[in-house]
Amino acid sequence: MLINYLKITFRALMKNKLFVIINVMGLGIALSCCIVAYLNWDFNEKFDTNHVKAESIYRLNFVRITNGRPIKNGSAPMPLGESIRESISQVGKVTRVLPTGGNFKIEDDLFSAGITGVDPDFFEIFSFNFTAGSKSEISDRSKIFISSELVEKHFPDTDPIGKILTYISGDQKIDLIVGGVFERPPFNSSFATQDAFIHIESVLDFNQMDENNWAAFNTSFVTVNNPSEVSAINEQLQQYVEIQNNAKEDYKVNNYYLDAFIGMAVRDEKEGVWNSWFHSSLPVAAAMAPGVMAILLLLIACFNFTNTSIAIANRRIKEIGIRKVMGSRRNQLVIQFLGENILLTFFALIVGLLLSEILVPAYSQMWPFLDISLDYTENVGLIGFLILLLLFTGIIAGSYPAFYVSGFQPSAILRGTLKLGGTSKFTKVLLTLQYAISFIAIISGFIFAQNADYQQDYDIGFKTENVIFAYVENEDGYNAMKNELSESALINSISGSSHMVTSSWYTDPVKFESSEMDVTIMNIGDNYLKTIDATVIDGRDFIMDSQSDVETSVIVNEELVRMFGWENPVGQQMILSDTIQIFVVGVVKDIYIDGALWEPIRPLLMRYTKPEGYRFISVQTDLANITEVHDLMEEKWKVVFPDKLANIRYLEDEKANQALVNKNIKTMFIFLGLVAAILSVIGLFSLVSLNIIKRMKEIGVRKVLGASLPHIVRIIYKQFVIILLFASVLGSGLGYYMADMLMGSIWTYYL
Repeated sequence: MLINYLKITFRALMKNKLFVIINVMGLGIALSCCIVAYLNWDFNEKFDTNHVKAESIYRLNFVRITNGRPIKNGSAPMPLGESIRESISQVGKVTRVLPTGGNFKIEDDLFSAGITGVDPDFFEIFSFNFTAGSKSEISDRSKIFISSELVEKHFPDTDPIGKILTYISGDQKIDLIVGGVFERPPFNSSFATQDAFIHIESVLDFNQMDENNWAAFNTSFVTVNNPSEVSAINEQLQQYVEIQNNAKEDYKVNNYYLDAFIGMAVRDEKEGVWNSWFHSSLPVAAAMAPGVMAILLLLIACFNFTNTSIAIANRRIKEIGIRKVMGSRRNQLVIQFLGENILLTFFALIVGLLLSEILVPAYSQMWPFLDISLDYTENVGLIGFLILLLLFTGIIAGSYPAFYVSGFQPSAILRGTLKLGGTSKFTKVLLTLQYAISFIAIISGFIFAQNADYQQDYDIGFKTENVIFAYVENEDGYNAMKNELSESALINSISGSSHMVTSSWYTDPVKFESSEMDVTIMNIGDNYLKTIDATVIDGRDFIMDSQSDVETSVIVNEELVRMFGWENPVGQQMILSDTIQIFVVGVVKDIYIDGALWEPIRPLLMRYTKPEGYRFISVQTDLANITEVHDLMEEKWKVVFPDKLANIRYLEDEKANQALVNKNIKTMFIFLGLVAAILSVIGLFSLVSLNIIKRMKEIGVRKVLGASLPHIVRIIYKQFVIILLFASVLGSGLGYYMADMLMGSIWTYYL
């Protein structure tokens, strides 16, 4: 019986080779996109699941009411971890985590690496695979634990255990002994970017931090073996709210809570959790786009498949009638036709897997924070997904043709009174939906491409393309670099600051009359606004060496003016941090400090600082000279800081994440539009071709009776033109609203 079914199946497929190839290729492309989307989703969904105890790990978070809305914060006061270890019995192990950075030196080899301070329980809570040394030695403050990547780069041919690394932090040079080597965690791990771990007390010493200071913050993790006790622990955590608020009265906590480690990174990205200091999950755009693309293409391909299957069945009506007369039951015919469609879907899946060998690596390389691959042996979930995808697509696309065709009466078939048209009402509906979805995909491609260009040129209130900056630590470093660079005719402007417009600032509350809100604050020096080309639209810039400007003057952005409702902002008086009386002397055009366009523009306040507060040096030059000036700064850095690794960066690079997301989203949606157009074109080709085959006698008679070619073409295409016109209206409207909805869920400022 099975052999007979297979013979009939292959015989039927061979009679319709062209349409079978079209179906298989179209569905194969869609299935390949589904595979990419699944691997992308699976990567994000499995974030941090590599840790054995992941389900019992929680991070200490707090909520703060900022400008009337609750803001989640992923940090905790420094003493909180130790306090709850002693006072809350339901909590098991506790570890503080404090990331920092710095330069290392091995003999004459100078390099930079991230270094994280942790408590001894860290390696008991989190799972790290040690290839050398012992994790228990983390208690030894003289030891450092480095990643296998650092070993490959700096100890390629020697045993690193016991070797000396000199850590350089400012003017300090501390010798650390390699106590262990760990394998770098996978990319979908919060610790994927960590290069080295040391005892947290060493980091506190480097940065001159007091571990008993409730105004100093770190990230704290705890283990809770019984999840049902989390709510009780949350209640007990509230006893520390008053302690924290008394210690830092200008930064009041609303409540503390435990945040589950599983899914933490994804929630941090979606909810915009502040002070999440670890490797982040996929950006919302990167997480959403492949799924949207795959769903749209799969729908188009399935509608194609169903339409063509119904149309091809017109050529098998007599076979169905004869088989029914010979005693075939309807369920046998259903199995036959459904089996054929599942077999076609299987062939399409093979095509999809072959295409995925190209698409998966290509997509993975688009994102520096993504690492996905077609691993059939390790990823059991992928095998299950492929099986479900095969059955789902085969049944969804093939069930209607199978049940519909098998329901015909043999008498009507054999008498010739039944005609199964290539364009029945059902196929017309499917074709309309297919083309409407294609319009959605094509319009989305256009809109997202235009939005990428729009955001690339979006006015963020300052110029990035002709500014270079570096972290120089203090006034002496700033003066030394400035003296070396001042003689160059290529440089238009040099300025110093405590903070940088794209990467460094702090937040404190300001009061105006009865209103209070948190604002972003930057301390800047002479000519800083000129150097970054920010525009003062009202009032003035800071006056050089003015002590009154240092003490009481501020420059604000337009957003702060709007939020306080000022008509004449210059001269307005505010209270900063509950104690400092400040006056507005100038207003700058809105400065978008994040460098990306995910979040709304923040109210910004700038204070004047003299050179003793400088930590950064910023240099402006003409765009044509930008590379030459960068090389000059590299050269002068070696003269000024011979024992420090250069950290000279283009300000434009700080927008790299936004540019990368825009570029990749643009690429994906253009790909989506092109593939949707191609699938719809070949789908229409199949349906029109089968419709012509069905009407060959009619066409012949019309030609004999003198019908012209345009007349025949008009008759054949009339119904399809009507379908396309209706689909264009439906698809255009849906495409507009879907694109607007998607962009609104990703960005605040978009086309």
